[in-house]
Amino acid sequence: MNTELIIFIAAISIISLVLGIFLTAKLLPNFLKSTFRDTAREELDDIAQEVRNTQEKNEDDITKSIRELDRSLIDAKAIWSTSTKNISEGFNELNRSFVAWEESLSNPGEQGALAEEALEVMLETAGLVKGVNFETQITEKKDGRTLRPDFYVYTPDGGVIVIDSKAPMRHYSEAVKADSEVERKEKLKQHANNMLAYANQLGKKDYTQATGKATPDVVIMYVPNIAIYLAACNEKPDLIQQAWNHKVTICPPEAVYPVLKNVMLSWQQKKLYENAEQIQKQTKLIHDRLKVFQSHFSGVGKALSSAKKAFNKGASSWDSRLIPAFRKIEEMGIADKSRELDEVPMIEETTVEMTEPDRSETES
Repeated sequence: MNTELIIFIAAISIISLVLGIFLTAKLLPNFLKSTFRDTAREELDDIAQEVRNTQEKNEDDITKSIRELDRSLIDAKAIWSTSTKNISEGFNELNRSFVAWEESLSNPGEQGALAEEALEVMLETAGLVKGVNFETQITEKKDGRTLRPDFYVYTPDGGVIVIDSKAPMRHYSEAVKADSEVERKEKLKQHANNMLAYANQLGKKDYTQATGKATPDVVIMYVPNIAIYLAACNEKPDLIQQAWNHKVTICPPEAVYPVLKNVMLSWQQKKLYENAEQIQKQTKLIHDRLKVFQSHFSGVGKALSSAKKAFNKGASSWDSRLIPAFRKIEEMGIADKSRELDEVPMIEETTVEMTEPDRSETES
């Protein structure tokens, strides 16, 4: 019976196992497929959601960047418009200035005014002060003629240097604009002759004799540009010597400035010398006053010494003559303890007399 039961159970187990294997073979693929499909769908949904979130964030960032770029483009456009407007205005102003400068080069009056202005700036740059170290347009009378040099530069010794500015620019400007070498040479020759003619006219005015002050034998003819000076000297090598014969020396800015600087240094040296003299006078005055003060102060010391001696004599008389008599009265009980008299102390300090310093030590 037990054997049959065991066999039955074994048969049931085998049948169950076979049936389980059969059902597993039939149902497991569908189950796994359904499970994998759900899992994959969930993963895909998560991935899709993450992609959508990332895409939305990127779209927001791109939109923000585009807006910022749009604002930057608007600002850049505004700056560009302002800059181009300023550049256009600058070019227009430069063009007007160039036209004005070109007109001034062809206008002798404007040339002279520009030369005078440049020379005055140079004088101030050298440290000279208008109204103190130099003057402009001083009118002088000589032989019924009215003379008015451009600048008087005063020297520390009471003399004056006469400077007259000239700007012979017209022929030089025409030479620069010449289309041919022959025309350029001809204009430069006219330029050199014109500069010498200016020097000749300046020499005839004889400014050095009209000032009434000590002056050099020559008048400085100032030309505002070294280029026009060198061009004239190159065309006429003896230009300087010929001008010197008329008591005129032609100087560009590079030659005039050292002269003005030397004049300024001379003024400074004179000021230092005057200051040294004034310091010496003040030192002597202070020394004299200190000597008087020392005599007064010594008198005070002597008076204090006399007062000390008189005080000590009075104190000695008080202690040796008056106090003993009062002590006897106190001993009689006439005066109470609160009314007892004290002795007067003597003054022991000694005054130091002031003495004059040893002159040999101070002089050394």
